[in-house]
Amino acid sequence: MERWKMKLVMPTNWDDALVPEYKKLGIAECYGKLAVDVVGGGRSAFILPNVSRARVAGHIRKLHGAGIKFNYLLNAACGSFREFSRSGDKEVRKLLGWLADAGVDSVTVTSPYFLQMIKKKYPVFKICVSTNAEVASLQKALFWQDFGADQITLSHNLANRDFALIRLLKKKVSCELRLIANTSCLLDCPLSRYHTAYDAHSSQADSARRPGFAVDYCNLFCKFIRLSDPVRFISSQWIRPEDLAVYESAGIGTFKLIDRRCSTEKLLLIARAYAGRRYDGNLVDLLPIFHGKTVLDFRTLPLKLRYFFHPRELNLFSLVELGSILQDFRIRIDNTKLNGFIGKFVTAGCPPEGCSDCGYCARVAGEALSYDKEYLISLRERYGNFLQKFVNGDLFHY
Repeated sequence: MERWKMKLVMPTNWDDALVPEYKKLGIAECYGKLAVDVVGGGRSAFILPNVSRARVAGHIRKLHGAGIKFNYLLNAACGSFREFSRSGDKEVRKLLGWLADAGVDSVTVTSPYFLQMIKKKYPVFKICVSTNAEVASLQKALFWQDFGADQITLSHNLANRDFALIRLLKKKVSCELRLIANTSCLLDCPLSRYHTAYDAHSSQADSARRPGFAVDYCNLFCKFIRLSDPVRFISSQWIRPEDLAVYESAGIGTFKLIDRRCSTEKLLLIARAYAGRRYDGNLVDLLPIFHGKTVLDFRTLPLKLRYFFHPRELNLFSLVELGSILQDFRIRIDNTKLNGFIGKFVTAGCPPEGCSDCGYCARVAGEALSYDKEYLISLRERYGNFLQKFVNGDLFHY
């Protein structure tokens, strides 16, 4: 596959300043969603900019003016059964009608029901299957294709370094295949299904109106696991900008990048690195999941208060402690020392026995990964203590 055919799909935080910069970089498509809607998505509302529908529609017009298509995310892993009620169905179809009027080009779904319904009733949209559907086999890919999917984003937990699978899918599947390049989720993450369900509920309109505590337990637990075993920073499923050509040779021509919660500066750093196929700094700079706090501004504050200010439901003093531990990991992955890293996966893949019998990522970590050991141990202890507040119930009592 020729280099110029590569398509990059970037998120938006609804800052119009992104549009001309994305155009310069040749970004093909942009994606996003309202922080809260009836369907929900793959990010909690409280970490996202809270913008109006008018702002969204105006942003889409600007993207189209720059020749960039727009994809709206309807990728919740669970709909809370709202879609199977008269009132819920009405709300979903009203949302879809607004998306069509706003000029949305495609939607991303996790639900087979939404794929079937949208394909029949809203044929104006192309449909992309979300990574939340966990497509990591030929059987699953063919299932979605047979029901009309135009694009499939493969499982970022399982597919990114499985070149045998990628080559098989490219040979047998005709719809467009996509990978999320700057993901950093754990290999075959055991938290994944629970986490996607959490994200779905914490971005749905009904859930946002209920008292509750939408702290991201899975995110905290995931970070605790990494702090306990830093090799997992290497064995995570990221794809370096320099290795895109390897995936193109295997048949992948479209790469999705994250994250919608990032600042404009961070999104442009990521876009420039992958569009230029090179980054000489700390690879962690391009991996938003490894970062500490999310951006807090006037657009995110109302939703944070809506989700967290429930003094009768939880101990508010714990929130202060939570804020204090969400610090930068001070991890460095020297990207210049990772040349050739992907070769092992192209030829052999991960062994079925697992990481303990392989040791490849551990050896690479010894060369490319650096960190302050004492700081990491201290931070791990603080994460562990906070997680115990869930287990012991202390989080919910004064």
